[in-house]
Amino acid sequence: MLIDIQRKGLTFMKKYISMFLVLIMLFSLSACAPKNNEPVVTEEPKNEDVVVDPTPKTDEKEVTLYFVNKEYIETGDEKLEKLIGEKRVIKFGDASIEETVVRELMKGPESKELSTEIPSTAKLINVEVANGTAFVNFAQEGLYGGSMQEIFTIMQITHTLNELGIEKTQFLIDGKKAETLMGHIGILEPFEGGFEMYNDV
Repeated sequence: MLIDIQRKGLTFMKKYISMFLVLIMLFSLSACAPKNNEPVVTEEPKNEDVVVDPTPKTDEKEVTLYFVNKEYIETGDEKLEKLIGEKRVIKFGDASIEETVVRELMKGPESKELSTEIPSTAKLINVEVANGTAFVNFAQEGLYGGSMQEIFTIMQITHTLNELGIEKTQFLIDGKKAETLMGHIGILEPFEGGFEMYNDV
């Protein structure tokens, strides 16, 4: 009788332990299984936009451009100023400020009382600066004019560049030194400061 009770107790304990183990396994599996009800949140990659400016970088500077006094040209009065400075805000970027001011001189003044004597047919190749010297390089094609036009071309450019702090200006034709710019004034050596017109020229 006692043995039967013990056997029944052992059988009950085995069933109880088996059920307990089954419950533990069920809980473990449910914890490991993905929960379909919860939305899956994925972190989107950060998209750091790189802003590219399509326009080239430009700088602005107020400069003084020297143009010829029309009244002097018309009267020849030596008491009058030959060159008069005209202030202008210019933009420059790809080209140097020195090259930009020479091109502005070639465009002409804003004032009706002034003019540019740089030939309209002249073609500027470039302007490069090294060791305080500006190398103003014109093409031979289209570079012609009388002695007065040549003098004023040199004066306008040298005075304007000197205003920018350029110590010397060397004129080149097609990238090489030449005897004259338009056949009258020697340009083999650089001009220091601003070239001046002399009465005996």
